Amino acid sequence: MVHLQYTVTVESVPRRWFEQAVVTLYDLVAETRADDGRLFLADGREVPDIRLVRGDHLRAGAVYEVDDDARVRVEEWDRRSAVRVAQHITDGAVTAEIEGVLKNVERPREAGLRGSLSSGGTSGTNRWASLTRATGTAHIRLDDWWDAASKDRPEPGSGKETAVRRPAPSSPPAPLEVRLDHRLGRATVRATPGQLPDGRWAIRVSLTARGRSLPRPLTAVALRLAARTLRRHFTRTLDTVTAHWNDVVPDLVSQDMPHLRERILTTALETPQDRSGPRETL
Repeated sequence: MVHLQYTVTVESVPRRWFEQAVVTLYDLVAETRADDGRLFLADGREVPDIRLVRGDHLRAGAVYEVDDDARVRVEEWDRRSAVRVAQHITDGAVTAEIEGVLKNVERPREAGLRGSLSSGGTSGTNRWASLTRATGTAHIRLDDWWDAASKDRPEPGSGKETAVRRPAPSSPPAPLEVRLDHRLGRATVRATPGQLPDGRWAIRVSLTARGRSLPRPLTAVALRLAARTLRRHFTRTLDTVTAHWNDVVPDLVSQDMPHLRERILTTALETPQDRSGPRETL
């Protein structure tokens, strides 16, 4: 088993702003209408690259085709209960099945993703099918996240923490957990925020990887040999994500809901030609 830990410092997101943003996005989608498969905003402008191909718009069972290589199915659409959608993506060689859920749009309590990824030739007759398939889940308890984010955490020194072989047994459950499962092993990422004196978040992220089943001894050896490379990629990825977050989030959370609404609309109405050039990121 390999256990790595790293702390990053990011700009915080006010809970009230986040909840208002979720409702704003939900309302924008709810205001759209479908006509002969095409989708239109409330002001009559057409939403490009997405068509309703089955069912009633924004009702359970509705299926949408997006960019010709993905399909989205509405499993549940209820403002007070949950929004749940499933997505099928394929490019011929790789296929992904993803389901996402957000519970209680008006006051989000938890959100999650689960899915699978497989490469070509994964039919039941292929003896190596299980080696070309991985499944994963991600789950965040939003009440726990903001509760942890409101607690003071000492300013990190370099931002880096020494990798250890196993997590502390007394650590409380992290509000964010991501798990990836493969026949040869399992990787789990957990994240817990804390508040710094300047209001930013110090997020402690841990990665645990271990072998499983019959190949466990071989996988364990491979993980030990690759620990240094794994640590380097782990920290580099977190640094990259942190830099992007800190570049985008401050401007985003400074906007009130009318401005955010217009920004979302601008992004939704972009065409493939617009996306091929420089663009502003939400």
